Amino acid sequence: MTVREPNPDPQQRRSAVWEAFEACTSLRYELSICAPRYVVEKSDDSFRRLRDLRDVVADGFSRDSNEYVTGRLRYDRAYQALRDAMRKDLGADA
Repeated sequence: MTVREPNPDPQQRRSAVWEAFEACTSLRYELSICAPRYVVEKSDDSFRRLRDLRDVVADGFSRDSNEYVTGRLRYDRAYQALRDAMRKDLGADA
């Protein structure tokens, strides 16, 4: 939402981005106590990349900016690694 708006109010952008990110924190903690260590490590990396992307968006970079594109690619790779680890844990990686 905020990435698509060309000139949102900076404070509104920052608030919206932080609010959207808030739910990820509790899910991260839940996963950290339920999943095997190799999944938690991938989860932590994915969370950090998402947090980096949150900061890029909160700072006002558009989805066409190099900062956003680079951050998104890093997050996508980390998230894929997390999904792969979770599938392995479930025995569904065949």
